Amino acid sequence: MDKNKFWEFKNISKDEAELMLYGEIASERPWWDFENETVTHKQFIEDLKNLGDKNNITVRINSVGGDIFAAHAIYTNLKTNKAKITIIIDGLAASAATIVAMAGDVIKMPSNAMMMVHNPMFGMCGYFNSDELDKMSQDLKQIKESIISAYVTKTSLNRDELSELMNEEKWLTANESKNYGFADEIMFEELDTAIDGNFVVVNSISHDMSKFKTRPSFNKASLNKRIANLQFPDKSNNTKEVEDVMEIKNVADLEKAYPNLINEVKNTAKEEGKKEERDRIKDIEQISVNMDKQLVNKAKFDEPIDAKELAFKSLQLSNKKSEDYLNDLKKDSIDSKVDDVEGSPIDKKSSQEIVDQVADDIVASINERRK
Repeated sequence: MDKNKFWEFKNISKDEAELMLYGEIASERPWWDFENETVTHKQFIEDLKNLGDKNNITVRINSVGGDIFAAHAIYTNLKTNKAKITIIIDGLAASAATIVAMAGDVIKMPSNAMMMVHNPMFGMCGYFNSDELDKMSQDLKQIKESIISAYVTKTSLNRDELSELMNEEKWLTANESKNYGFADEIMFEELDTAIDGNFVVVNSISHDMSKFKTRPSFNKASLNKRIANLQFPDKSNNTKEVEDVMEIKNVADLEKAYPNLINEVKNTAKEEGKKEERDRIKDIEQISVNMDKQLVNKAKFDEPIDAKELAFKSLQLSNKKSEDYLNDLKKDSIDSKVDDVEGSPIDKKSSQEIVDQVADDIVASINERRK
């Protein structure tokens, strides 16, 4: 698949074609990119036309969603195509990907595939006043109505019922999807599924769930059954093939059985680790302006700790420095023996005697001048 596209068309035969929509819709660049039209909606339409007239187009979806306007454009182009459109949810059709799915004349789902519907969202970064936020809210309501319009043509639900499902951010199993009318047929094959934090790996495609409030619940019993019953051929001396059940005992066995899945999990963990380390360094730099440089470098690289622990250690170091300073002052005082110095004795005279003495001195001075 072209890295600049999130779709791939395959010309199967004179009458058959296939469209793959795997990963995030319009994830590489904006869908409406007029400066680079070769990877925008115009390129998608051109690729669809290049297939020629087909009787059947199969669209295979495994996507967490993405750009809602890209999804609407794909929906419209598939809906108006003369071919019969068969949608197969290979693993996950969430958010905007469900709009594309509604273009199908027939929608098929494996028994433990899932769909998810939710209210549209804006990603915001900046400063906005109340009027701008009100405008965004109204726009989101209008966008929601456009999504419902795609759903209502396929499902058995009315607009209010669909709106309530979206409010719930509803994860639908294959059976629920069929009952609501989002799908027509349940397929027999099962999926390779793993859940790790904010990421769900379905059929070797990693989906980021961090922007959603809820998480899907896959049929783990079905997955465990598949793992437990993995079979590998064992050639005997008479070349007769004997099937033997492989028991998963450790990570090495699991990696051998599911290499693609394990690689996806490893790559996902690696990326998450890099992000966590970048965030840790960033947090430290934000609080360490007036801290001891040696302590900061040690926290960053030599003995890695997070910003919270660094702040505590810095406070401990500051208290120790203050205590050492007071101890040094005390020691200097003792070493200098300043406390041993005594003041000169004061004559034991009364206040009146002192006053009389001063007066006598003044009178004597005046008489001296007169002479």
